[in-house]
Amino acid sequence: MSSTFSISLRTIARNAASVLASDVVTRASTFVLYALVTRHLGLFRFGQLSLALSIVYTAQVFATAGLKTLIIREAAKDRTKTAQYLVNGVAIVTGATLISLVLLLGFVWIMGYGADTARVILLLALILFPYTISTICEALFQAVEQMHFIAYVNIPLNLAKAGGAFVLLRAGGGIYTVVAILLLTQGAIAAFELALVVSRVTQPRLRIDLGFIRRALSQTAPFLAIDVLISLWGTITIVILSSFRSESDVGLLSASSQLLTPVVLLYQSVVLSLFPVMCRRYEAGFESLKRLSQRVTELLMTIGLPIVVGLSFLAERILVLVYGGQDFALGAVVLRIVVWEVFLRAYTTALGQTLLAGDRERITLSIVAINTLANLVIGVILISQFGLIGAALTIVLTRGVGVVQHYIQVSRIAGSVNLLAPVRIPALASLCMGVYLIVFRHHGIVITIVSAALVYAAALGALTIWSAGGVRRVRTHYRYLWSE
Repeated sequence: MSSTFSISLRTIARNAASVLASDVVTRASTFVLYALVTRHLGLFRFGQLSLALSIVYTAQVFATAGLKTLIIREAAKDRTKTAQYLVNGVAIVTGATLISLVLLLGFVWIMGYGADTARVILLLALILFPYTISTICEALFQAVEQMHFIAYVNIPLNLAKAGGAFVLLRAGGGIYTVVAILLLTQGAIAAFELALVVSRVTQPRLRIDLGFIRRALSQTAPFLAIDVLISLWGTITIVILSSFRSESDVGLLSASSQLLTPVVLLYQSVVLSLFPVMCRRYEAGFESLKRLSQRVTELLMTIGLPIVVGLSFLAERILVLVYGGQDFALGAVVLRIVVWEVFLRAYTTALGQTLLAGDRERITLSIVAINTLANLVIGVILISQFGLIGAALTIVLTRGVGVVQHYIQVSRIAGSVNLLAPVRIPALASLCMGVYLIVFRHHGIVITIVSAALVYAAALGALTIWSAGGVRRVRTHYRYLWSE
């Protein structure tokens, strides 16, 4: 048992570290790109780029045809299908990408954006094809639990992206330079990942199986609908804000949201590395899967709650530190609102993966559909009346609607879900950190952040040992999270 546990732990830890490292560098390089745009091109261009990326992100989701989750789940169960999913998956996303480009062109025309903004959006849309190829490859890496290949490709190329942006923007490059950098980076990632899949994972025959494609499309329809609705859920607020206000307001909202990126990618890395385990855990019954989900929720809360508390106290200082301009200090109120989305996201992330691992994707689809509709209704009402503040409130309120739905659905399947238990220890540790910030937050910003993190870590460690009943029992307490 201990040997099996050690092997499983090493594999999961390696995969989690690979996904995390890749995501950290990818998001960090994009964040650096954003910061460089704000410093060299101004708030308006930053808002323009944020709007373009939000819209293209929705098109990317549609172009991937919902295949990623399906490939991970099915190929993890039967690895002999990897070659079929590679060849036929590429065929599917090629067709979906062409459709997405046509729909995107129509959307830009209907919205009536200015010529410059429309040009940025349409040029950036060229990223769709390499992105979809990369998505297929990364799904296969995850399915066969070889996620380190994702890191091998993404880390150096994204570092090159950040470095290239730094050099070219300092040399006088503009917004189209940024678009070109993004296109070249994604193209290189797709090419290298495809080469690694063919050489290290599977050697496919170049034969398209129409029957396999039809079956895959039938299976992936719920995942596609879920992914598209999730992307719309995130994009609707930006689009509504751009309609009622300016690109500069979009920039302020995006600046606040970008500061939450580190915790979001940590959430994603944790659940992505555990998703194959959750799929296998479901074979023991939904109750077993629910217990694992509660451990995952506690882990996510441990990551997210100190971020909520820290940004609530230090919002204005961090915005100015990161973006280098007093214009961004205006977003402090927005940041103090949207940061609570991190707390709510911990629940929806863990419970959402529980439903997907338990083959309940149609339930997830209904949840996301209601969330998207709620986002549209709440967004139109609040943003039209309160502008930027209304947009921030829309994000948090819609996430709250999602928490309620996930709780109801998981409780119906496996009994009542205890939402308070996973929060108790992280909340107490975060409270200790909050008290520290009240007293000592007027020191230098870097010293304040580091010392507050140390206070949180110390409080969390002490509370965890106390709750588990001693140091020796901590590992036993959390062993269920990793063991097969």
